[in-house]
Parts: sequence; structure tokens; C-alpha cells
Amino acid sequence: MPADPSVGDRIRARRELRGWSIRYAASRAGTSHTTWSRIERGIQRTDRYMVVDLAAALECSVIDLTGQPYTPADRQLDGARSDAERVWRGMMARPFGSPPDVGAATVDQVARESALVRDLYGRCDYAGALHRLVDLLPALHGVTDQRAAYRLMVPVYGVAMGSLLNVGYPAHAWLAAERCAEAANLLDDPVPVGVAAANRARVSAYTGAYGPARDLCDRAGADLEGSGADKALDVLGFLHLARAHHFAGMKDQAAAEEHLAEAARIAAHTGETASWDLAWGPRNVALWRMAYQLDTGRPEEALRTATGVVVADLPAVRQVYFWLDMARAMTAAGRERDAVRMLLAAERVGPQHARSSTAAREIARGLLRRGIVSTELRGLCERMGIPAQ
Repeated sequence: MPADPSVGDRIRARRELRGWSIRYAASRAGTSHTTWSRIERGIQRTDRYMVVDLAAALECSVIDLTGQPYTPADRQLDGARSDAERVWRGMMARPFGSPPDVGAATVDQVARESALVRDLYGRCDYAGALHRLVDLLPALHGVTDQRAAYRLMVPVYGVAMGSLLNVGYPAHAWLAAERCAEAANLLDDPVPVGVAAANRARVSAYTGAYGPARDLCDRAGADLEGSGADKALDVLGFLHLARAHHFAGMKDQAAAEEHLAEAARIAAHTGETASWDLAWGPRNVALWRMAYQLDTGRPEEALRTATGVVVADLPAVRQVYFWLDMARAMTAAGRERDAVRMLLAAERVGPQHARSSTAAREIARGLLRRGIVSTELRGLCERMGIPAQ
């Protein structure tokens, strides 16, 4: 198996390609040359905000540095990448406004298939979801009852967006998010429009475009403020969480804290809900706060926030982020053996997600560099396609 370069390797290669010194490249990113050097050598991990600054300094995309997509030692993910291309071609072939293939499926048929695809995604079976989306998406565009079809399209295109993003296809995911927004706008309802805005913002933030992502959520949130529509508060609260993440990426922690606090107030009112596949409620707010604390260099606070949060009955797609954040926190706190256990927990809950996650792979590499040589970590690295020598 060919060696899989780390984020540090890719940063060094990009810098050397431009003929820049570490000191000059670091000055462009607004960081110290010692920090840049440590990142290149794999001694210091980058967080999801820092990698945006490094990519901007090197005049490349975030994906150029994180290396997605890649080929893991996982047959299901190999199949997912093949189906990702088929889903993309299907979306390109059926823009909104094109003549429908009327009569191909009934509302009941596509509703059942939509529920199955959403369930597969909730279980982190991205390969299964993408495989079924190949046929489901054109079937949705052929349903005679267009309003019913549009309402189903919002979560289904959301699944397409999330699946494509999680297996390393952000450009394809953006098209799915755009299709989701088109369907939502045709419903003339601020709630699905807000859901679609959150999906578009997720892809924007993934690529480091935090300002545009925040603007999307601001506009959708303004339409939901004071709305009496069903589930409006759930979606509004989720948009506050998203904006907290965007402001953190823009290095405005005061604004990020304000949005987290507002999300917590809304969650205390709504309680735990399952509307629009958001897993909305106080637990989700706690998990986003935990991620925010990690991203702003406070692992001990993140571990305290996680204490007592029960995630066992959350969808696997939400649990896996929790366990990966726990692995990040344990690594930062110097508890390497616990970090390995957290990585294995993430893989157990969502194997496809854990094996295709840039964050998980960088944590695993960091543990190897620290001299952790357990059988469990070596096995995980093999399944991720990481040389564990």
C-alpha cells in the first residue's frame, strides 16, 4: 500500500512547491514559524480553523491539505465513492424545471424509500445511502404530486449532501445542498428553507468559507424569528449552533458564545426533538459546545462539558462526532490510551465515518508518533489505510 501523506506532509510539499521558507509561509498565515514547523513535522495537530488559515497562506484549497478523498482499506467506502459519482451525474442530469419522468413512482413508494435512506445515513451507512440515492433522486423528480415530492426532497438531498461530504466530495455535496435549497424554496415555508440553509452553510464552512456560511444562516434565522410555524424553534436553535461555529472560525469568540447561549435557551424550551433529522435539544447543544471548546484550545473544559451527556440513544451519525471529539480531548490532555479507546468507540458506532475522517486519521497518526504501539491502534490504522510502522 502506498504511503498516505499526512496534513503536515501536504503542507510542507505545498510550501516547498512555492519555494517559500517556513518563516515566510508562517507570516502569511499569521502564526509563528515554530508552530508551522511543528505542524509540518506532525508534532502539533491543526484544528479545523487553523487549516483554513494555512490553506489561504499557501493559496490552495482546504481539501488540498486534508487530502480527501483517499482510498481506505474498506470495500464499502470504495463502493461509496463509485456511487458518489453516479449520484452527482444524476443530479446534474435533473435540474429543477426540467421535464419530469411522470409516473415512475408514487408518493408512498418514494416516501418509504426516503425513510430508508435517511435511516441508513443516521446509522453512518453512507455507502448504503448513496447506493439507494442513485435511483431515489430521479424517482423523486418524477412524482406527480410535486409539493409532496419537494417536501421529501429537502431531507433526502440533505442526506445526499451529508453522505457526499463525509466520504470526501465537497463539490458534489454543494450541488446536493443547492438542490435541497431549490426544493425548500418551492415550498414557501421558512422551516425547510432554514434546514436547507444549514445544509448549504455546512458545506461552505467545511471549505473554510465561514463568512458566507454565517450569512446563509443569518438570513434563514431572520425569517424564523417569531415564526409560529411547526418546528420553527428547533431549526432556529440549530442555526444558532451553526453560527457559533462560523463565528469561531472567524475568530470572534464573543459572538460564538452569544449564539451558543441562545441555542441553549431555545433547547431548554423545546427539549429533545427529532424533527428534520437535526437531533435537536440540550444534548446536541452540549456536544457542539464541547467541540467549540476543543477548537478554541480548552480540552479540559470540553471533557467537563461531556460529563453526564448520554449519547447512546442519539443517531450513530451524531454519536461518532462525539467519540472523535473525545479522542481529540484525550489526546490534548495527554491521555493517549484513552484516546485510542475513543477512536475505537467511534469506529464501532460508525466504521465508514471513522475510517474516512481526516480528524480521526490525524489523531491516529499523532498517537503513533507518540509511541503508542498497541495492537488495537495498529489494527485501526490498517483499516484506515495508514502505515503503522
